[in-house]
Amino acid sequence: MNSDFVFADELPEEVSDGHRTRLLPPWVVMIVDDDPAVHQVTQLVMDDFEFAGRKLQFLNAYTGSEARDLLQSRQDVALVLLDVVMESDHAGLDVARYIREELGNRHVRIVLRTGQPGQAPEEEVIKAYDINDYKEKTELTKRKLITVFYSSLRSYRDIVTLDHARQALRRSIEAITQIHDAGSLRHLASALLDQLAHLLGHEVQGLCASRMAAYAASQGEGALRVLAATAEFQGLLDESAVRDLPADVKGALEQALQTQQSHADGDCFIGYYRTHTGNESLLYMRFSEPVDADGQELLQIFCANVAIAYERLLMGQMRSSADSAGTGA
Repeated sequence: MNSDFVFADELPEEVSDGHRTRLLPPWVVMIVDDDPAVHQVTQLVMDDFEFAGRKLQFLNAYTGSEARDLLQSRQDVALVLLDVVMESDHAGLDVARYIREELGNRHVRIVLRTGQPGQAPEEEVIKAYDINDYKEKTELTKRKLITVFYSSLRSYRDIVTLDHARQALRRSIEAITQIHDAGSLRHLASALLDQLAHLLGHEVQGLCASRMAAYAASQGEGALRVLAATAEFQGLLDESAVRDLPADVKGALEQALQTQQSHADGDCFIGYYRTHTGNESLLYMRFSEPVDADGQELLQIFCANVAIAYERLLMGQMRSSADSAGTGA
């Protein structure tokens, strides 16, 4: 292998907590190959590699069975370099399917490496298996191997970051029910809706909240009252502006009220939630392209929690009014 240059766009870094500097944990890379020399050469070539201030930790498996055992016990593997032919002609492909379908692991990046491309044609493998790259061992120079590591680890990092953001947003949405007054509910719900729009708005394609329209409304006393809106539609928080909703938005909300169901319609998602006391909550969001199932689930959770929070606020206000009337009497 030649010693072509290493990309220098990611510099090593240490994290300081104010008192001491701590090293970041290494990226965990699994080599799955029945040839010990492949393990040795890969680790030697990548010995001084760093990405985002983190070095590498290698795990070694020499059969598909060993790989499955390791992967079942480890949740932190970022990259798998996977040989195709080991104890069987398709052992590596079986491992790839095991990772995605049985373990349900969508985070780890899988790079198939084969010395016998005729037994696993690239086009067929890429189409049939959820892998991230396909390389012939003879073409993997040091420079190309480094490129594979940079692209795979960067992708893994971004996927994990997005997943953590989704989890944090879910916790934030659930916290809506702890709000104690309508003003703070509107403030938090609007902020979360804006964050939700960014998260689901395919930012990598250049979209932002200002290119989307979103409304969350709750039906109270027969009228819709807007409780949250993205930045572009903050004026809708003024109840007098509800009547000025665009015709297509009105139509979508009316349809949801009639069917009492959430639904996706092309690039729109309309959420519907009915509490056990009959209060109804609606969520209208429009994107530049359809939202996936995970995104729709987050939207539905948001819709439900806004409804529950608002209902609790209304009930609290009714109890306070009743207590005041009783005291006055």
